[in-house]
Amino acid sequence: MTDRNIRISFGALAPPIDEQLREQGFKLDLDPLPRRHLQRDADEVSRLHVRGILTESETDKARKRIFQIIKKQAKPL
Repeated sequence: MTDRNIRISFGALAPPIDEQLREQGFKLDLDPLPRRHLQRDADEVSRLHVRGILTESETDKARKRIFQIIKKQAKPL
């Protein structure tokens, strides 16, 4: 985990997580498959929210959980 503030945008039009981290000087310390799964999880949360399956509150909780994983796995480039 890092002490530096990391900002990640979530949503259908947000850039990929890897790209956002790279712009901030970080990378995910994960193998390619778990890294893809994390991106897919974030995309699916957005999709389910848009479809009305997840409420705003549920979406926020899921994104916070994903962000905690990102913060834990983010390493400087």
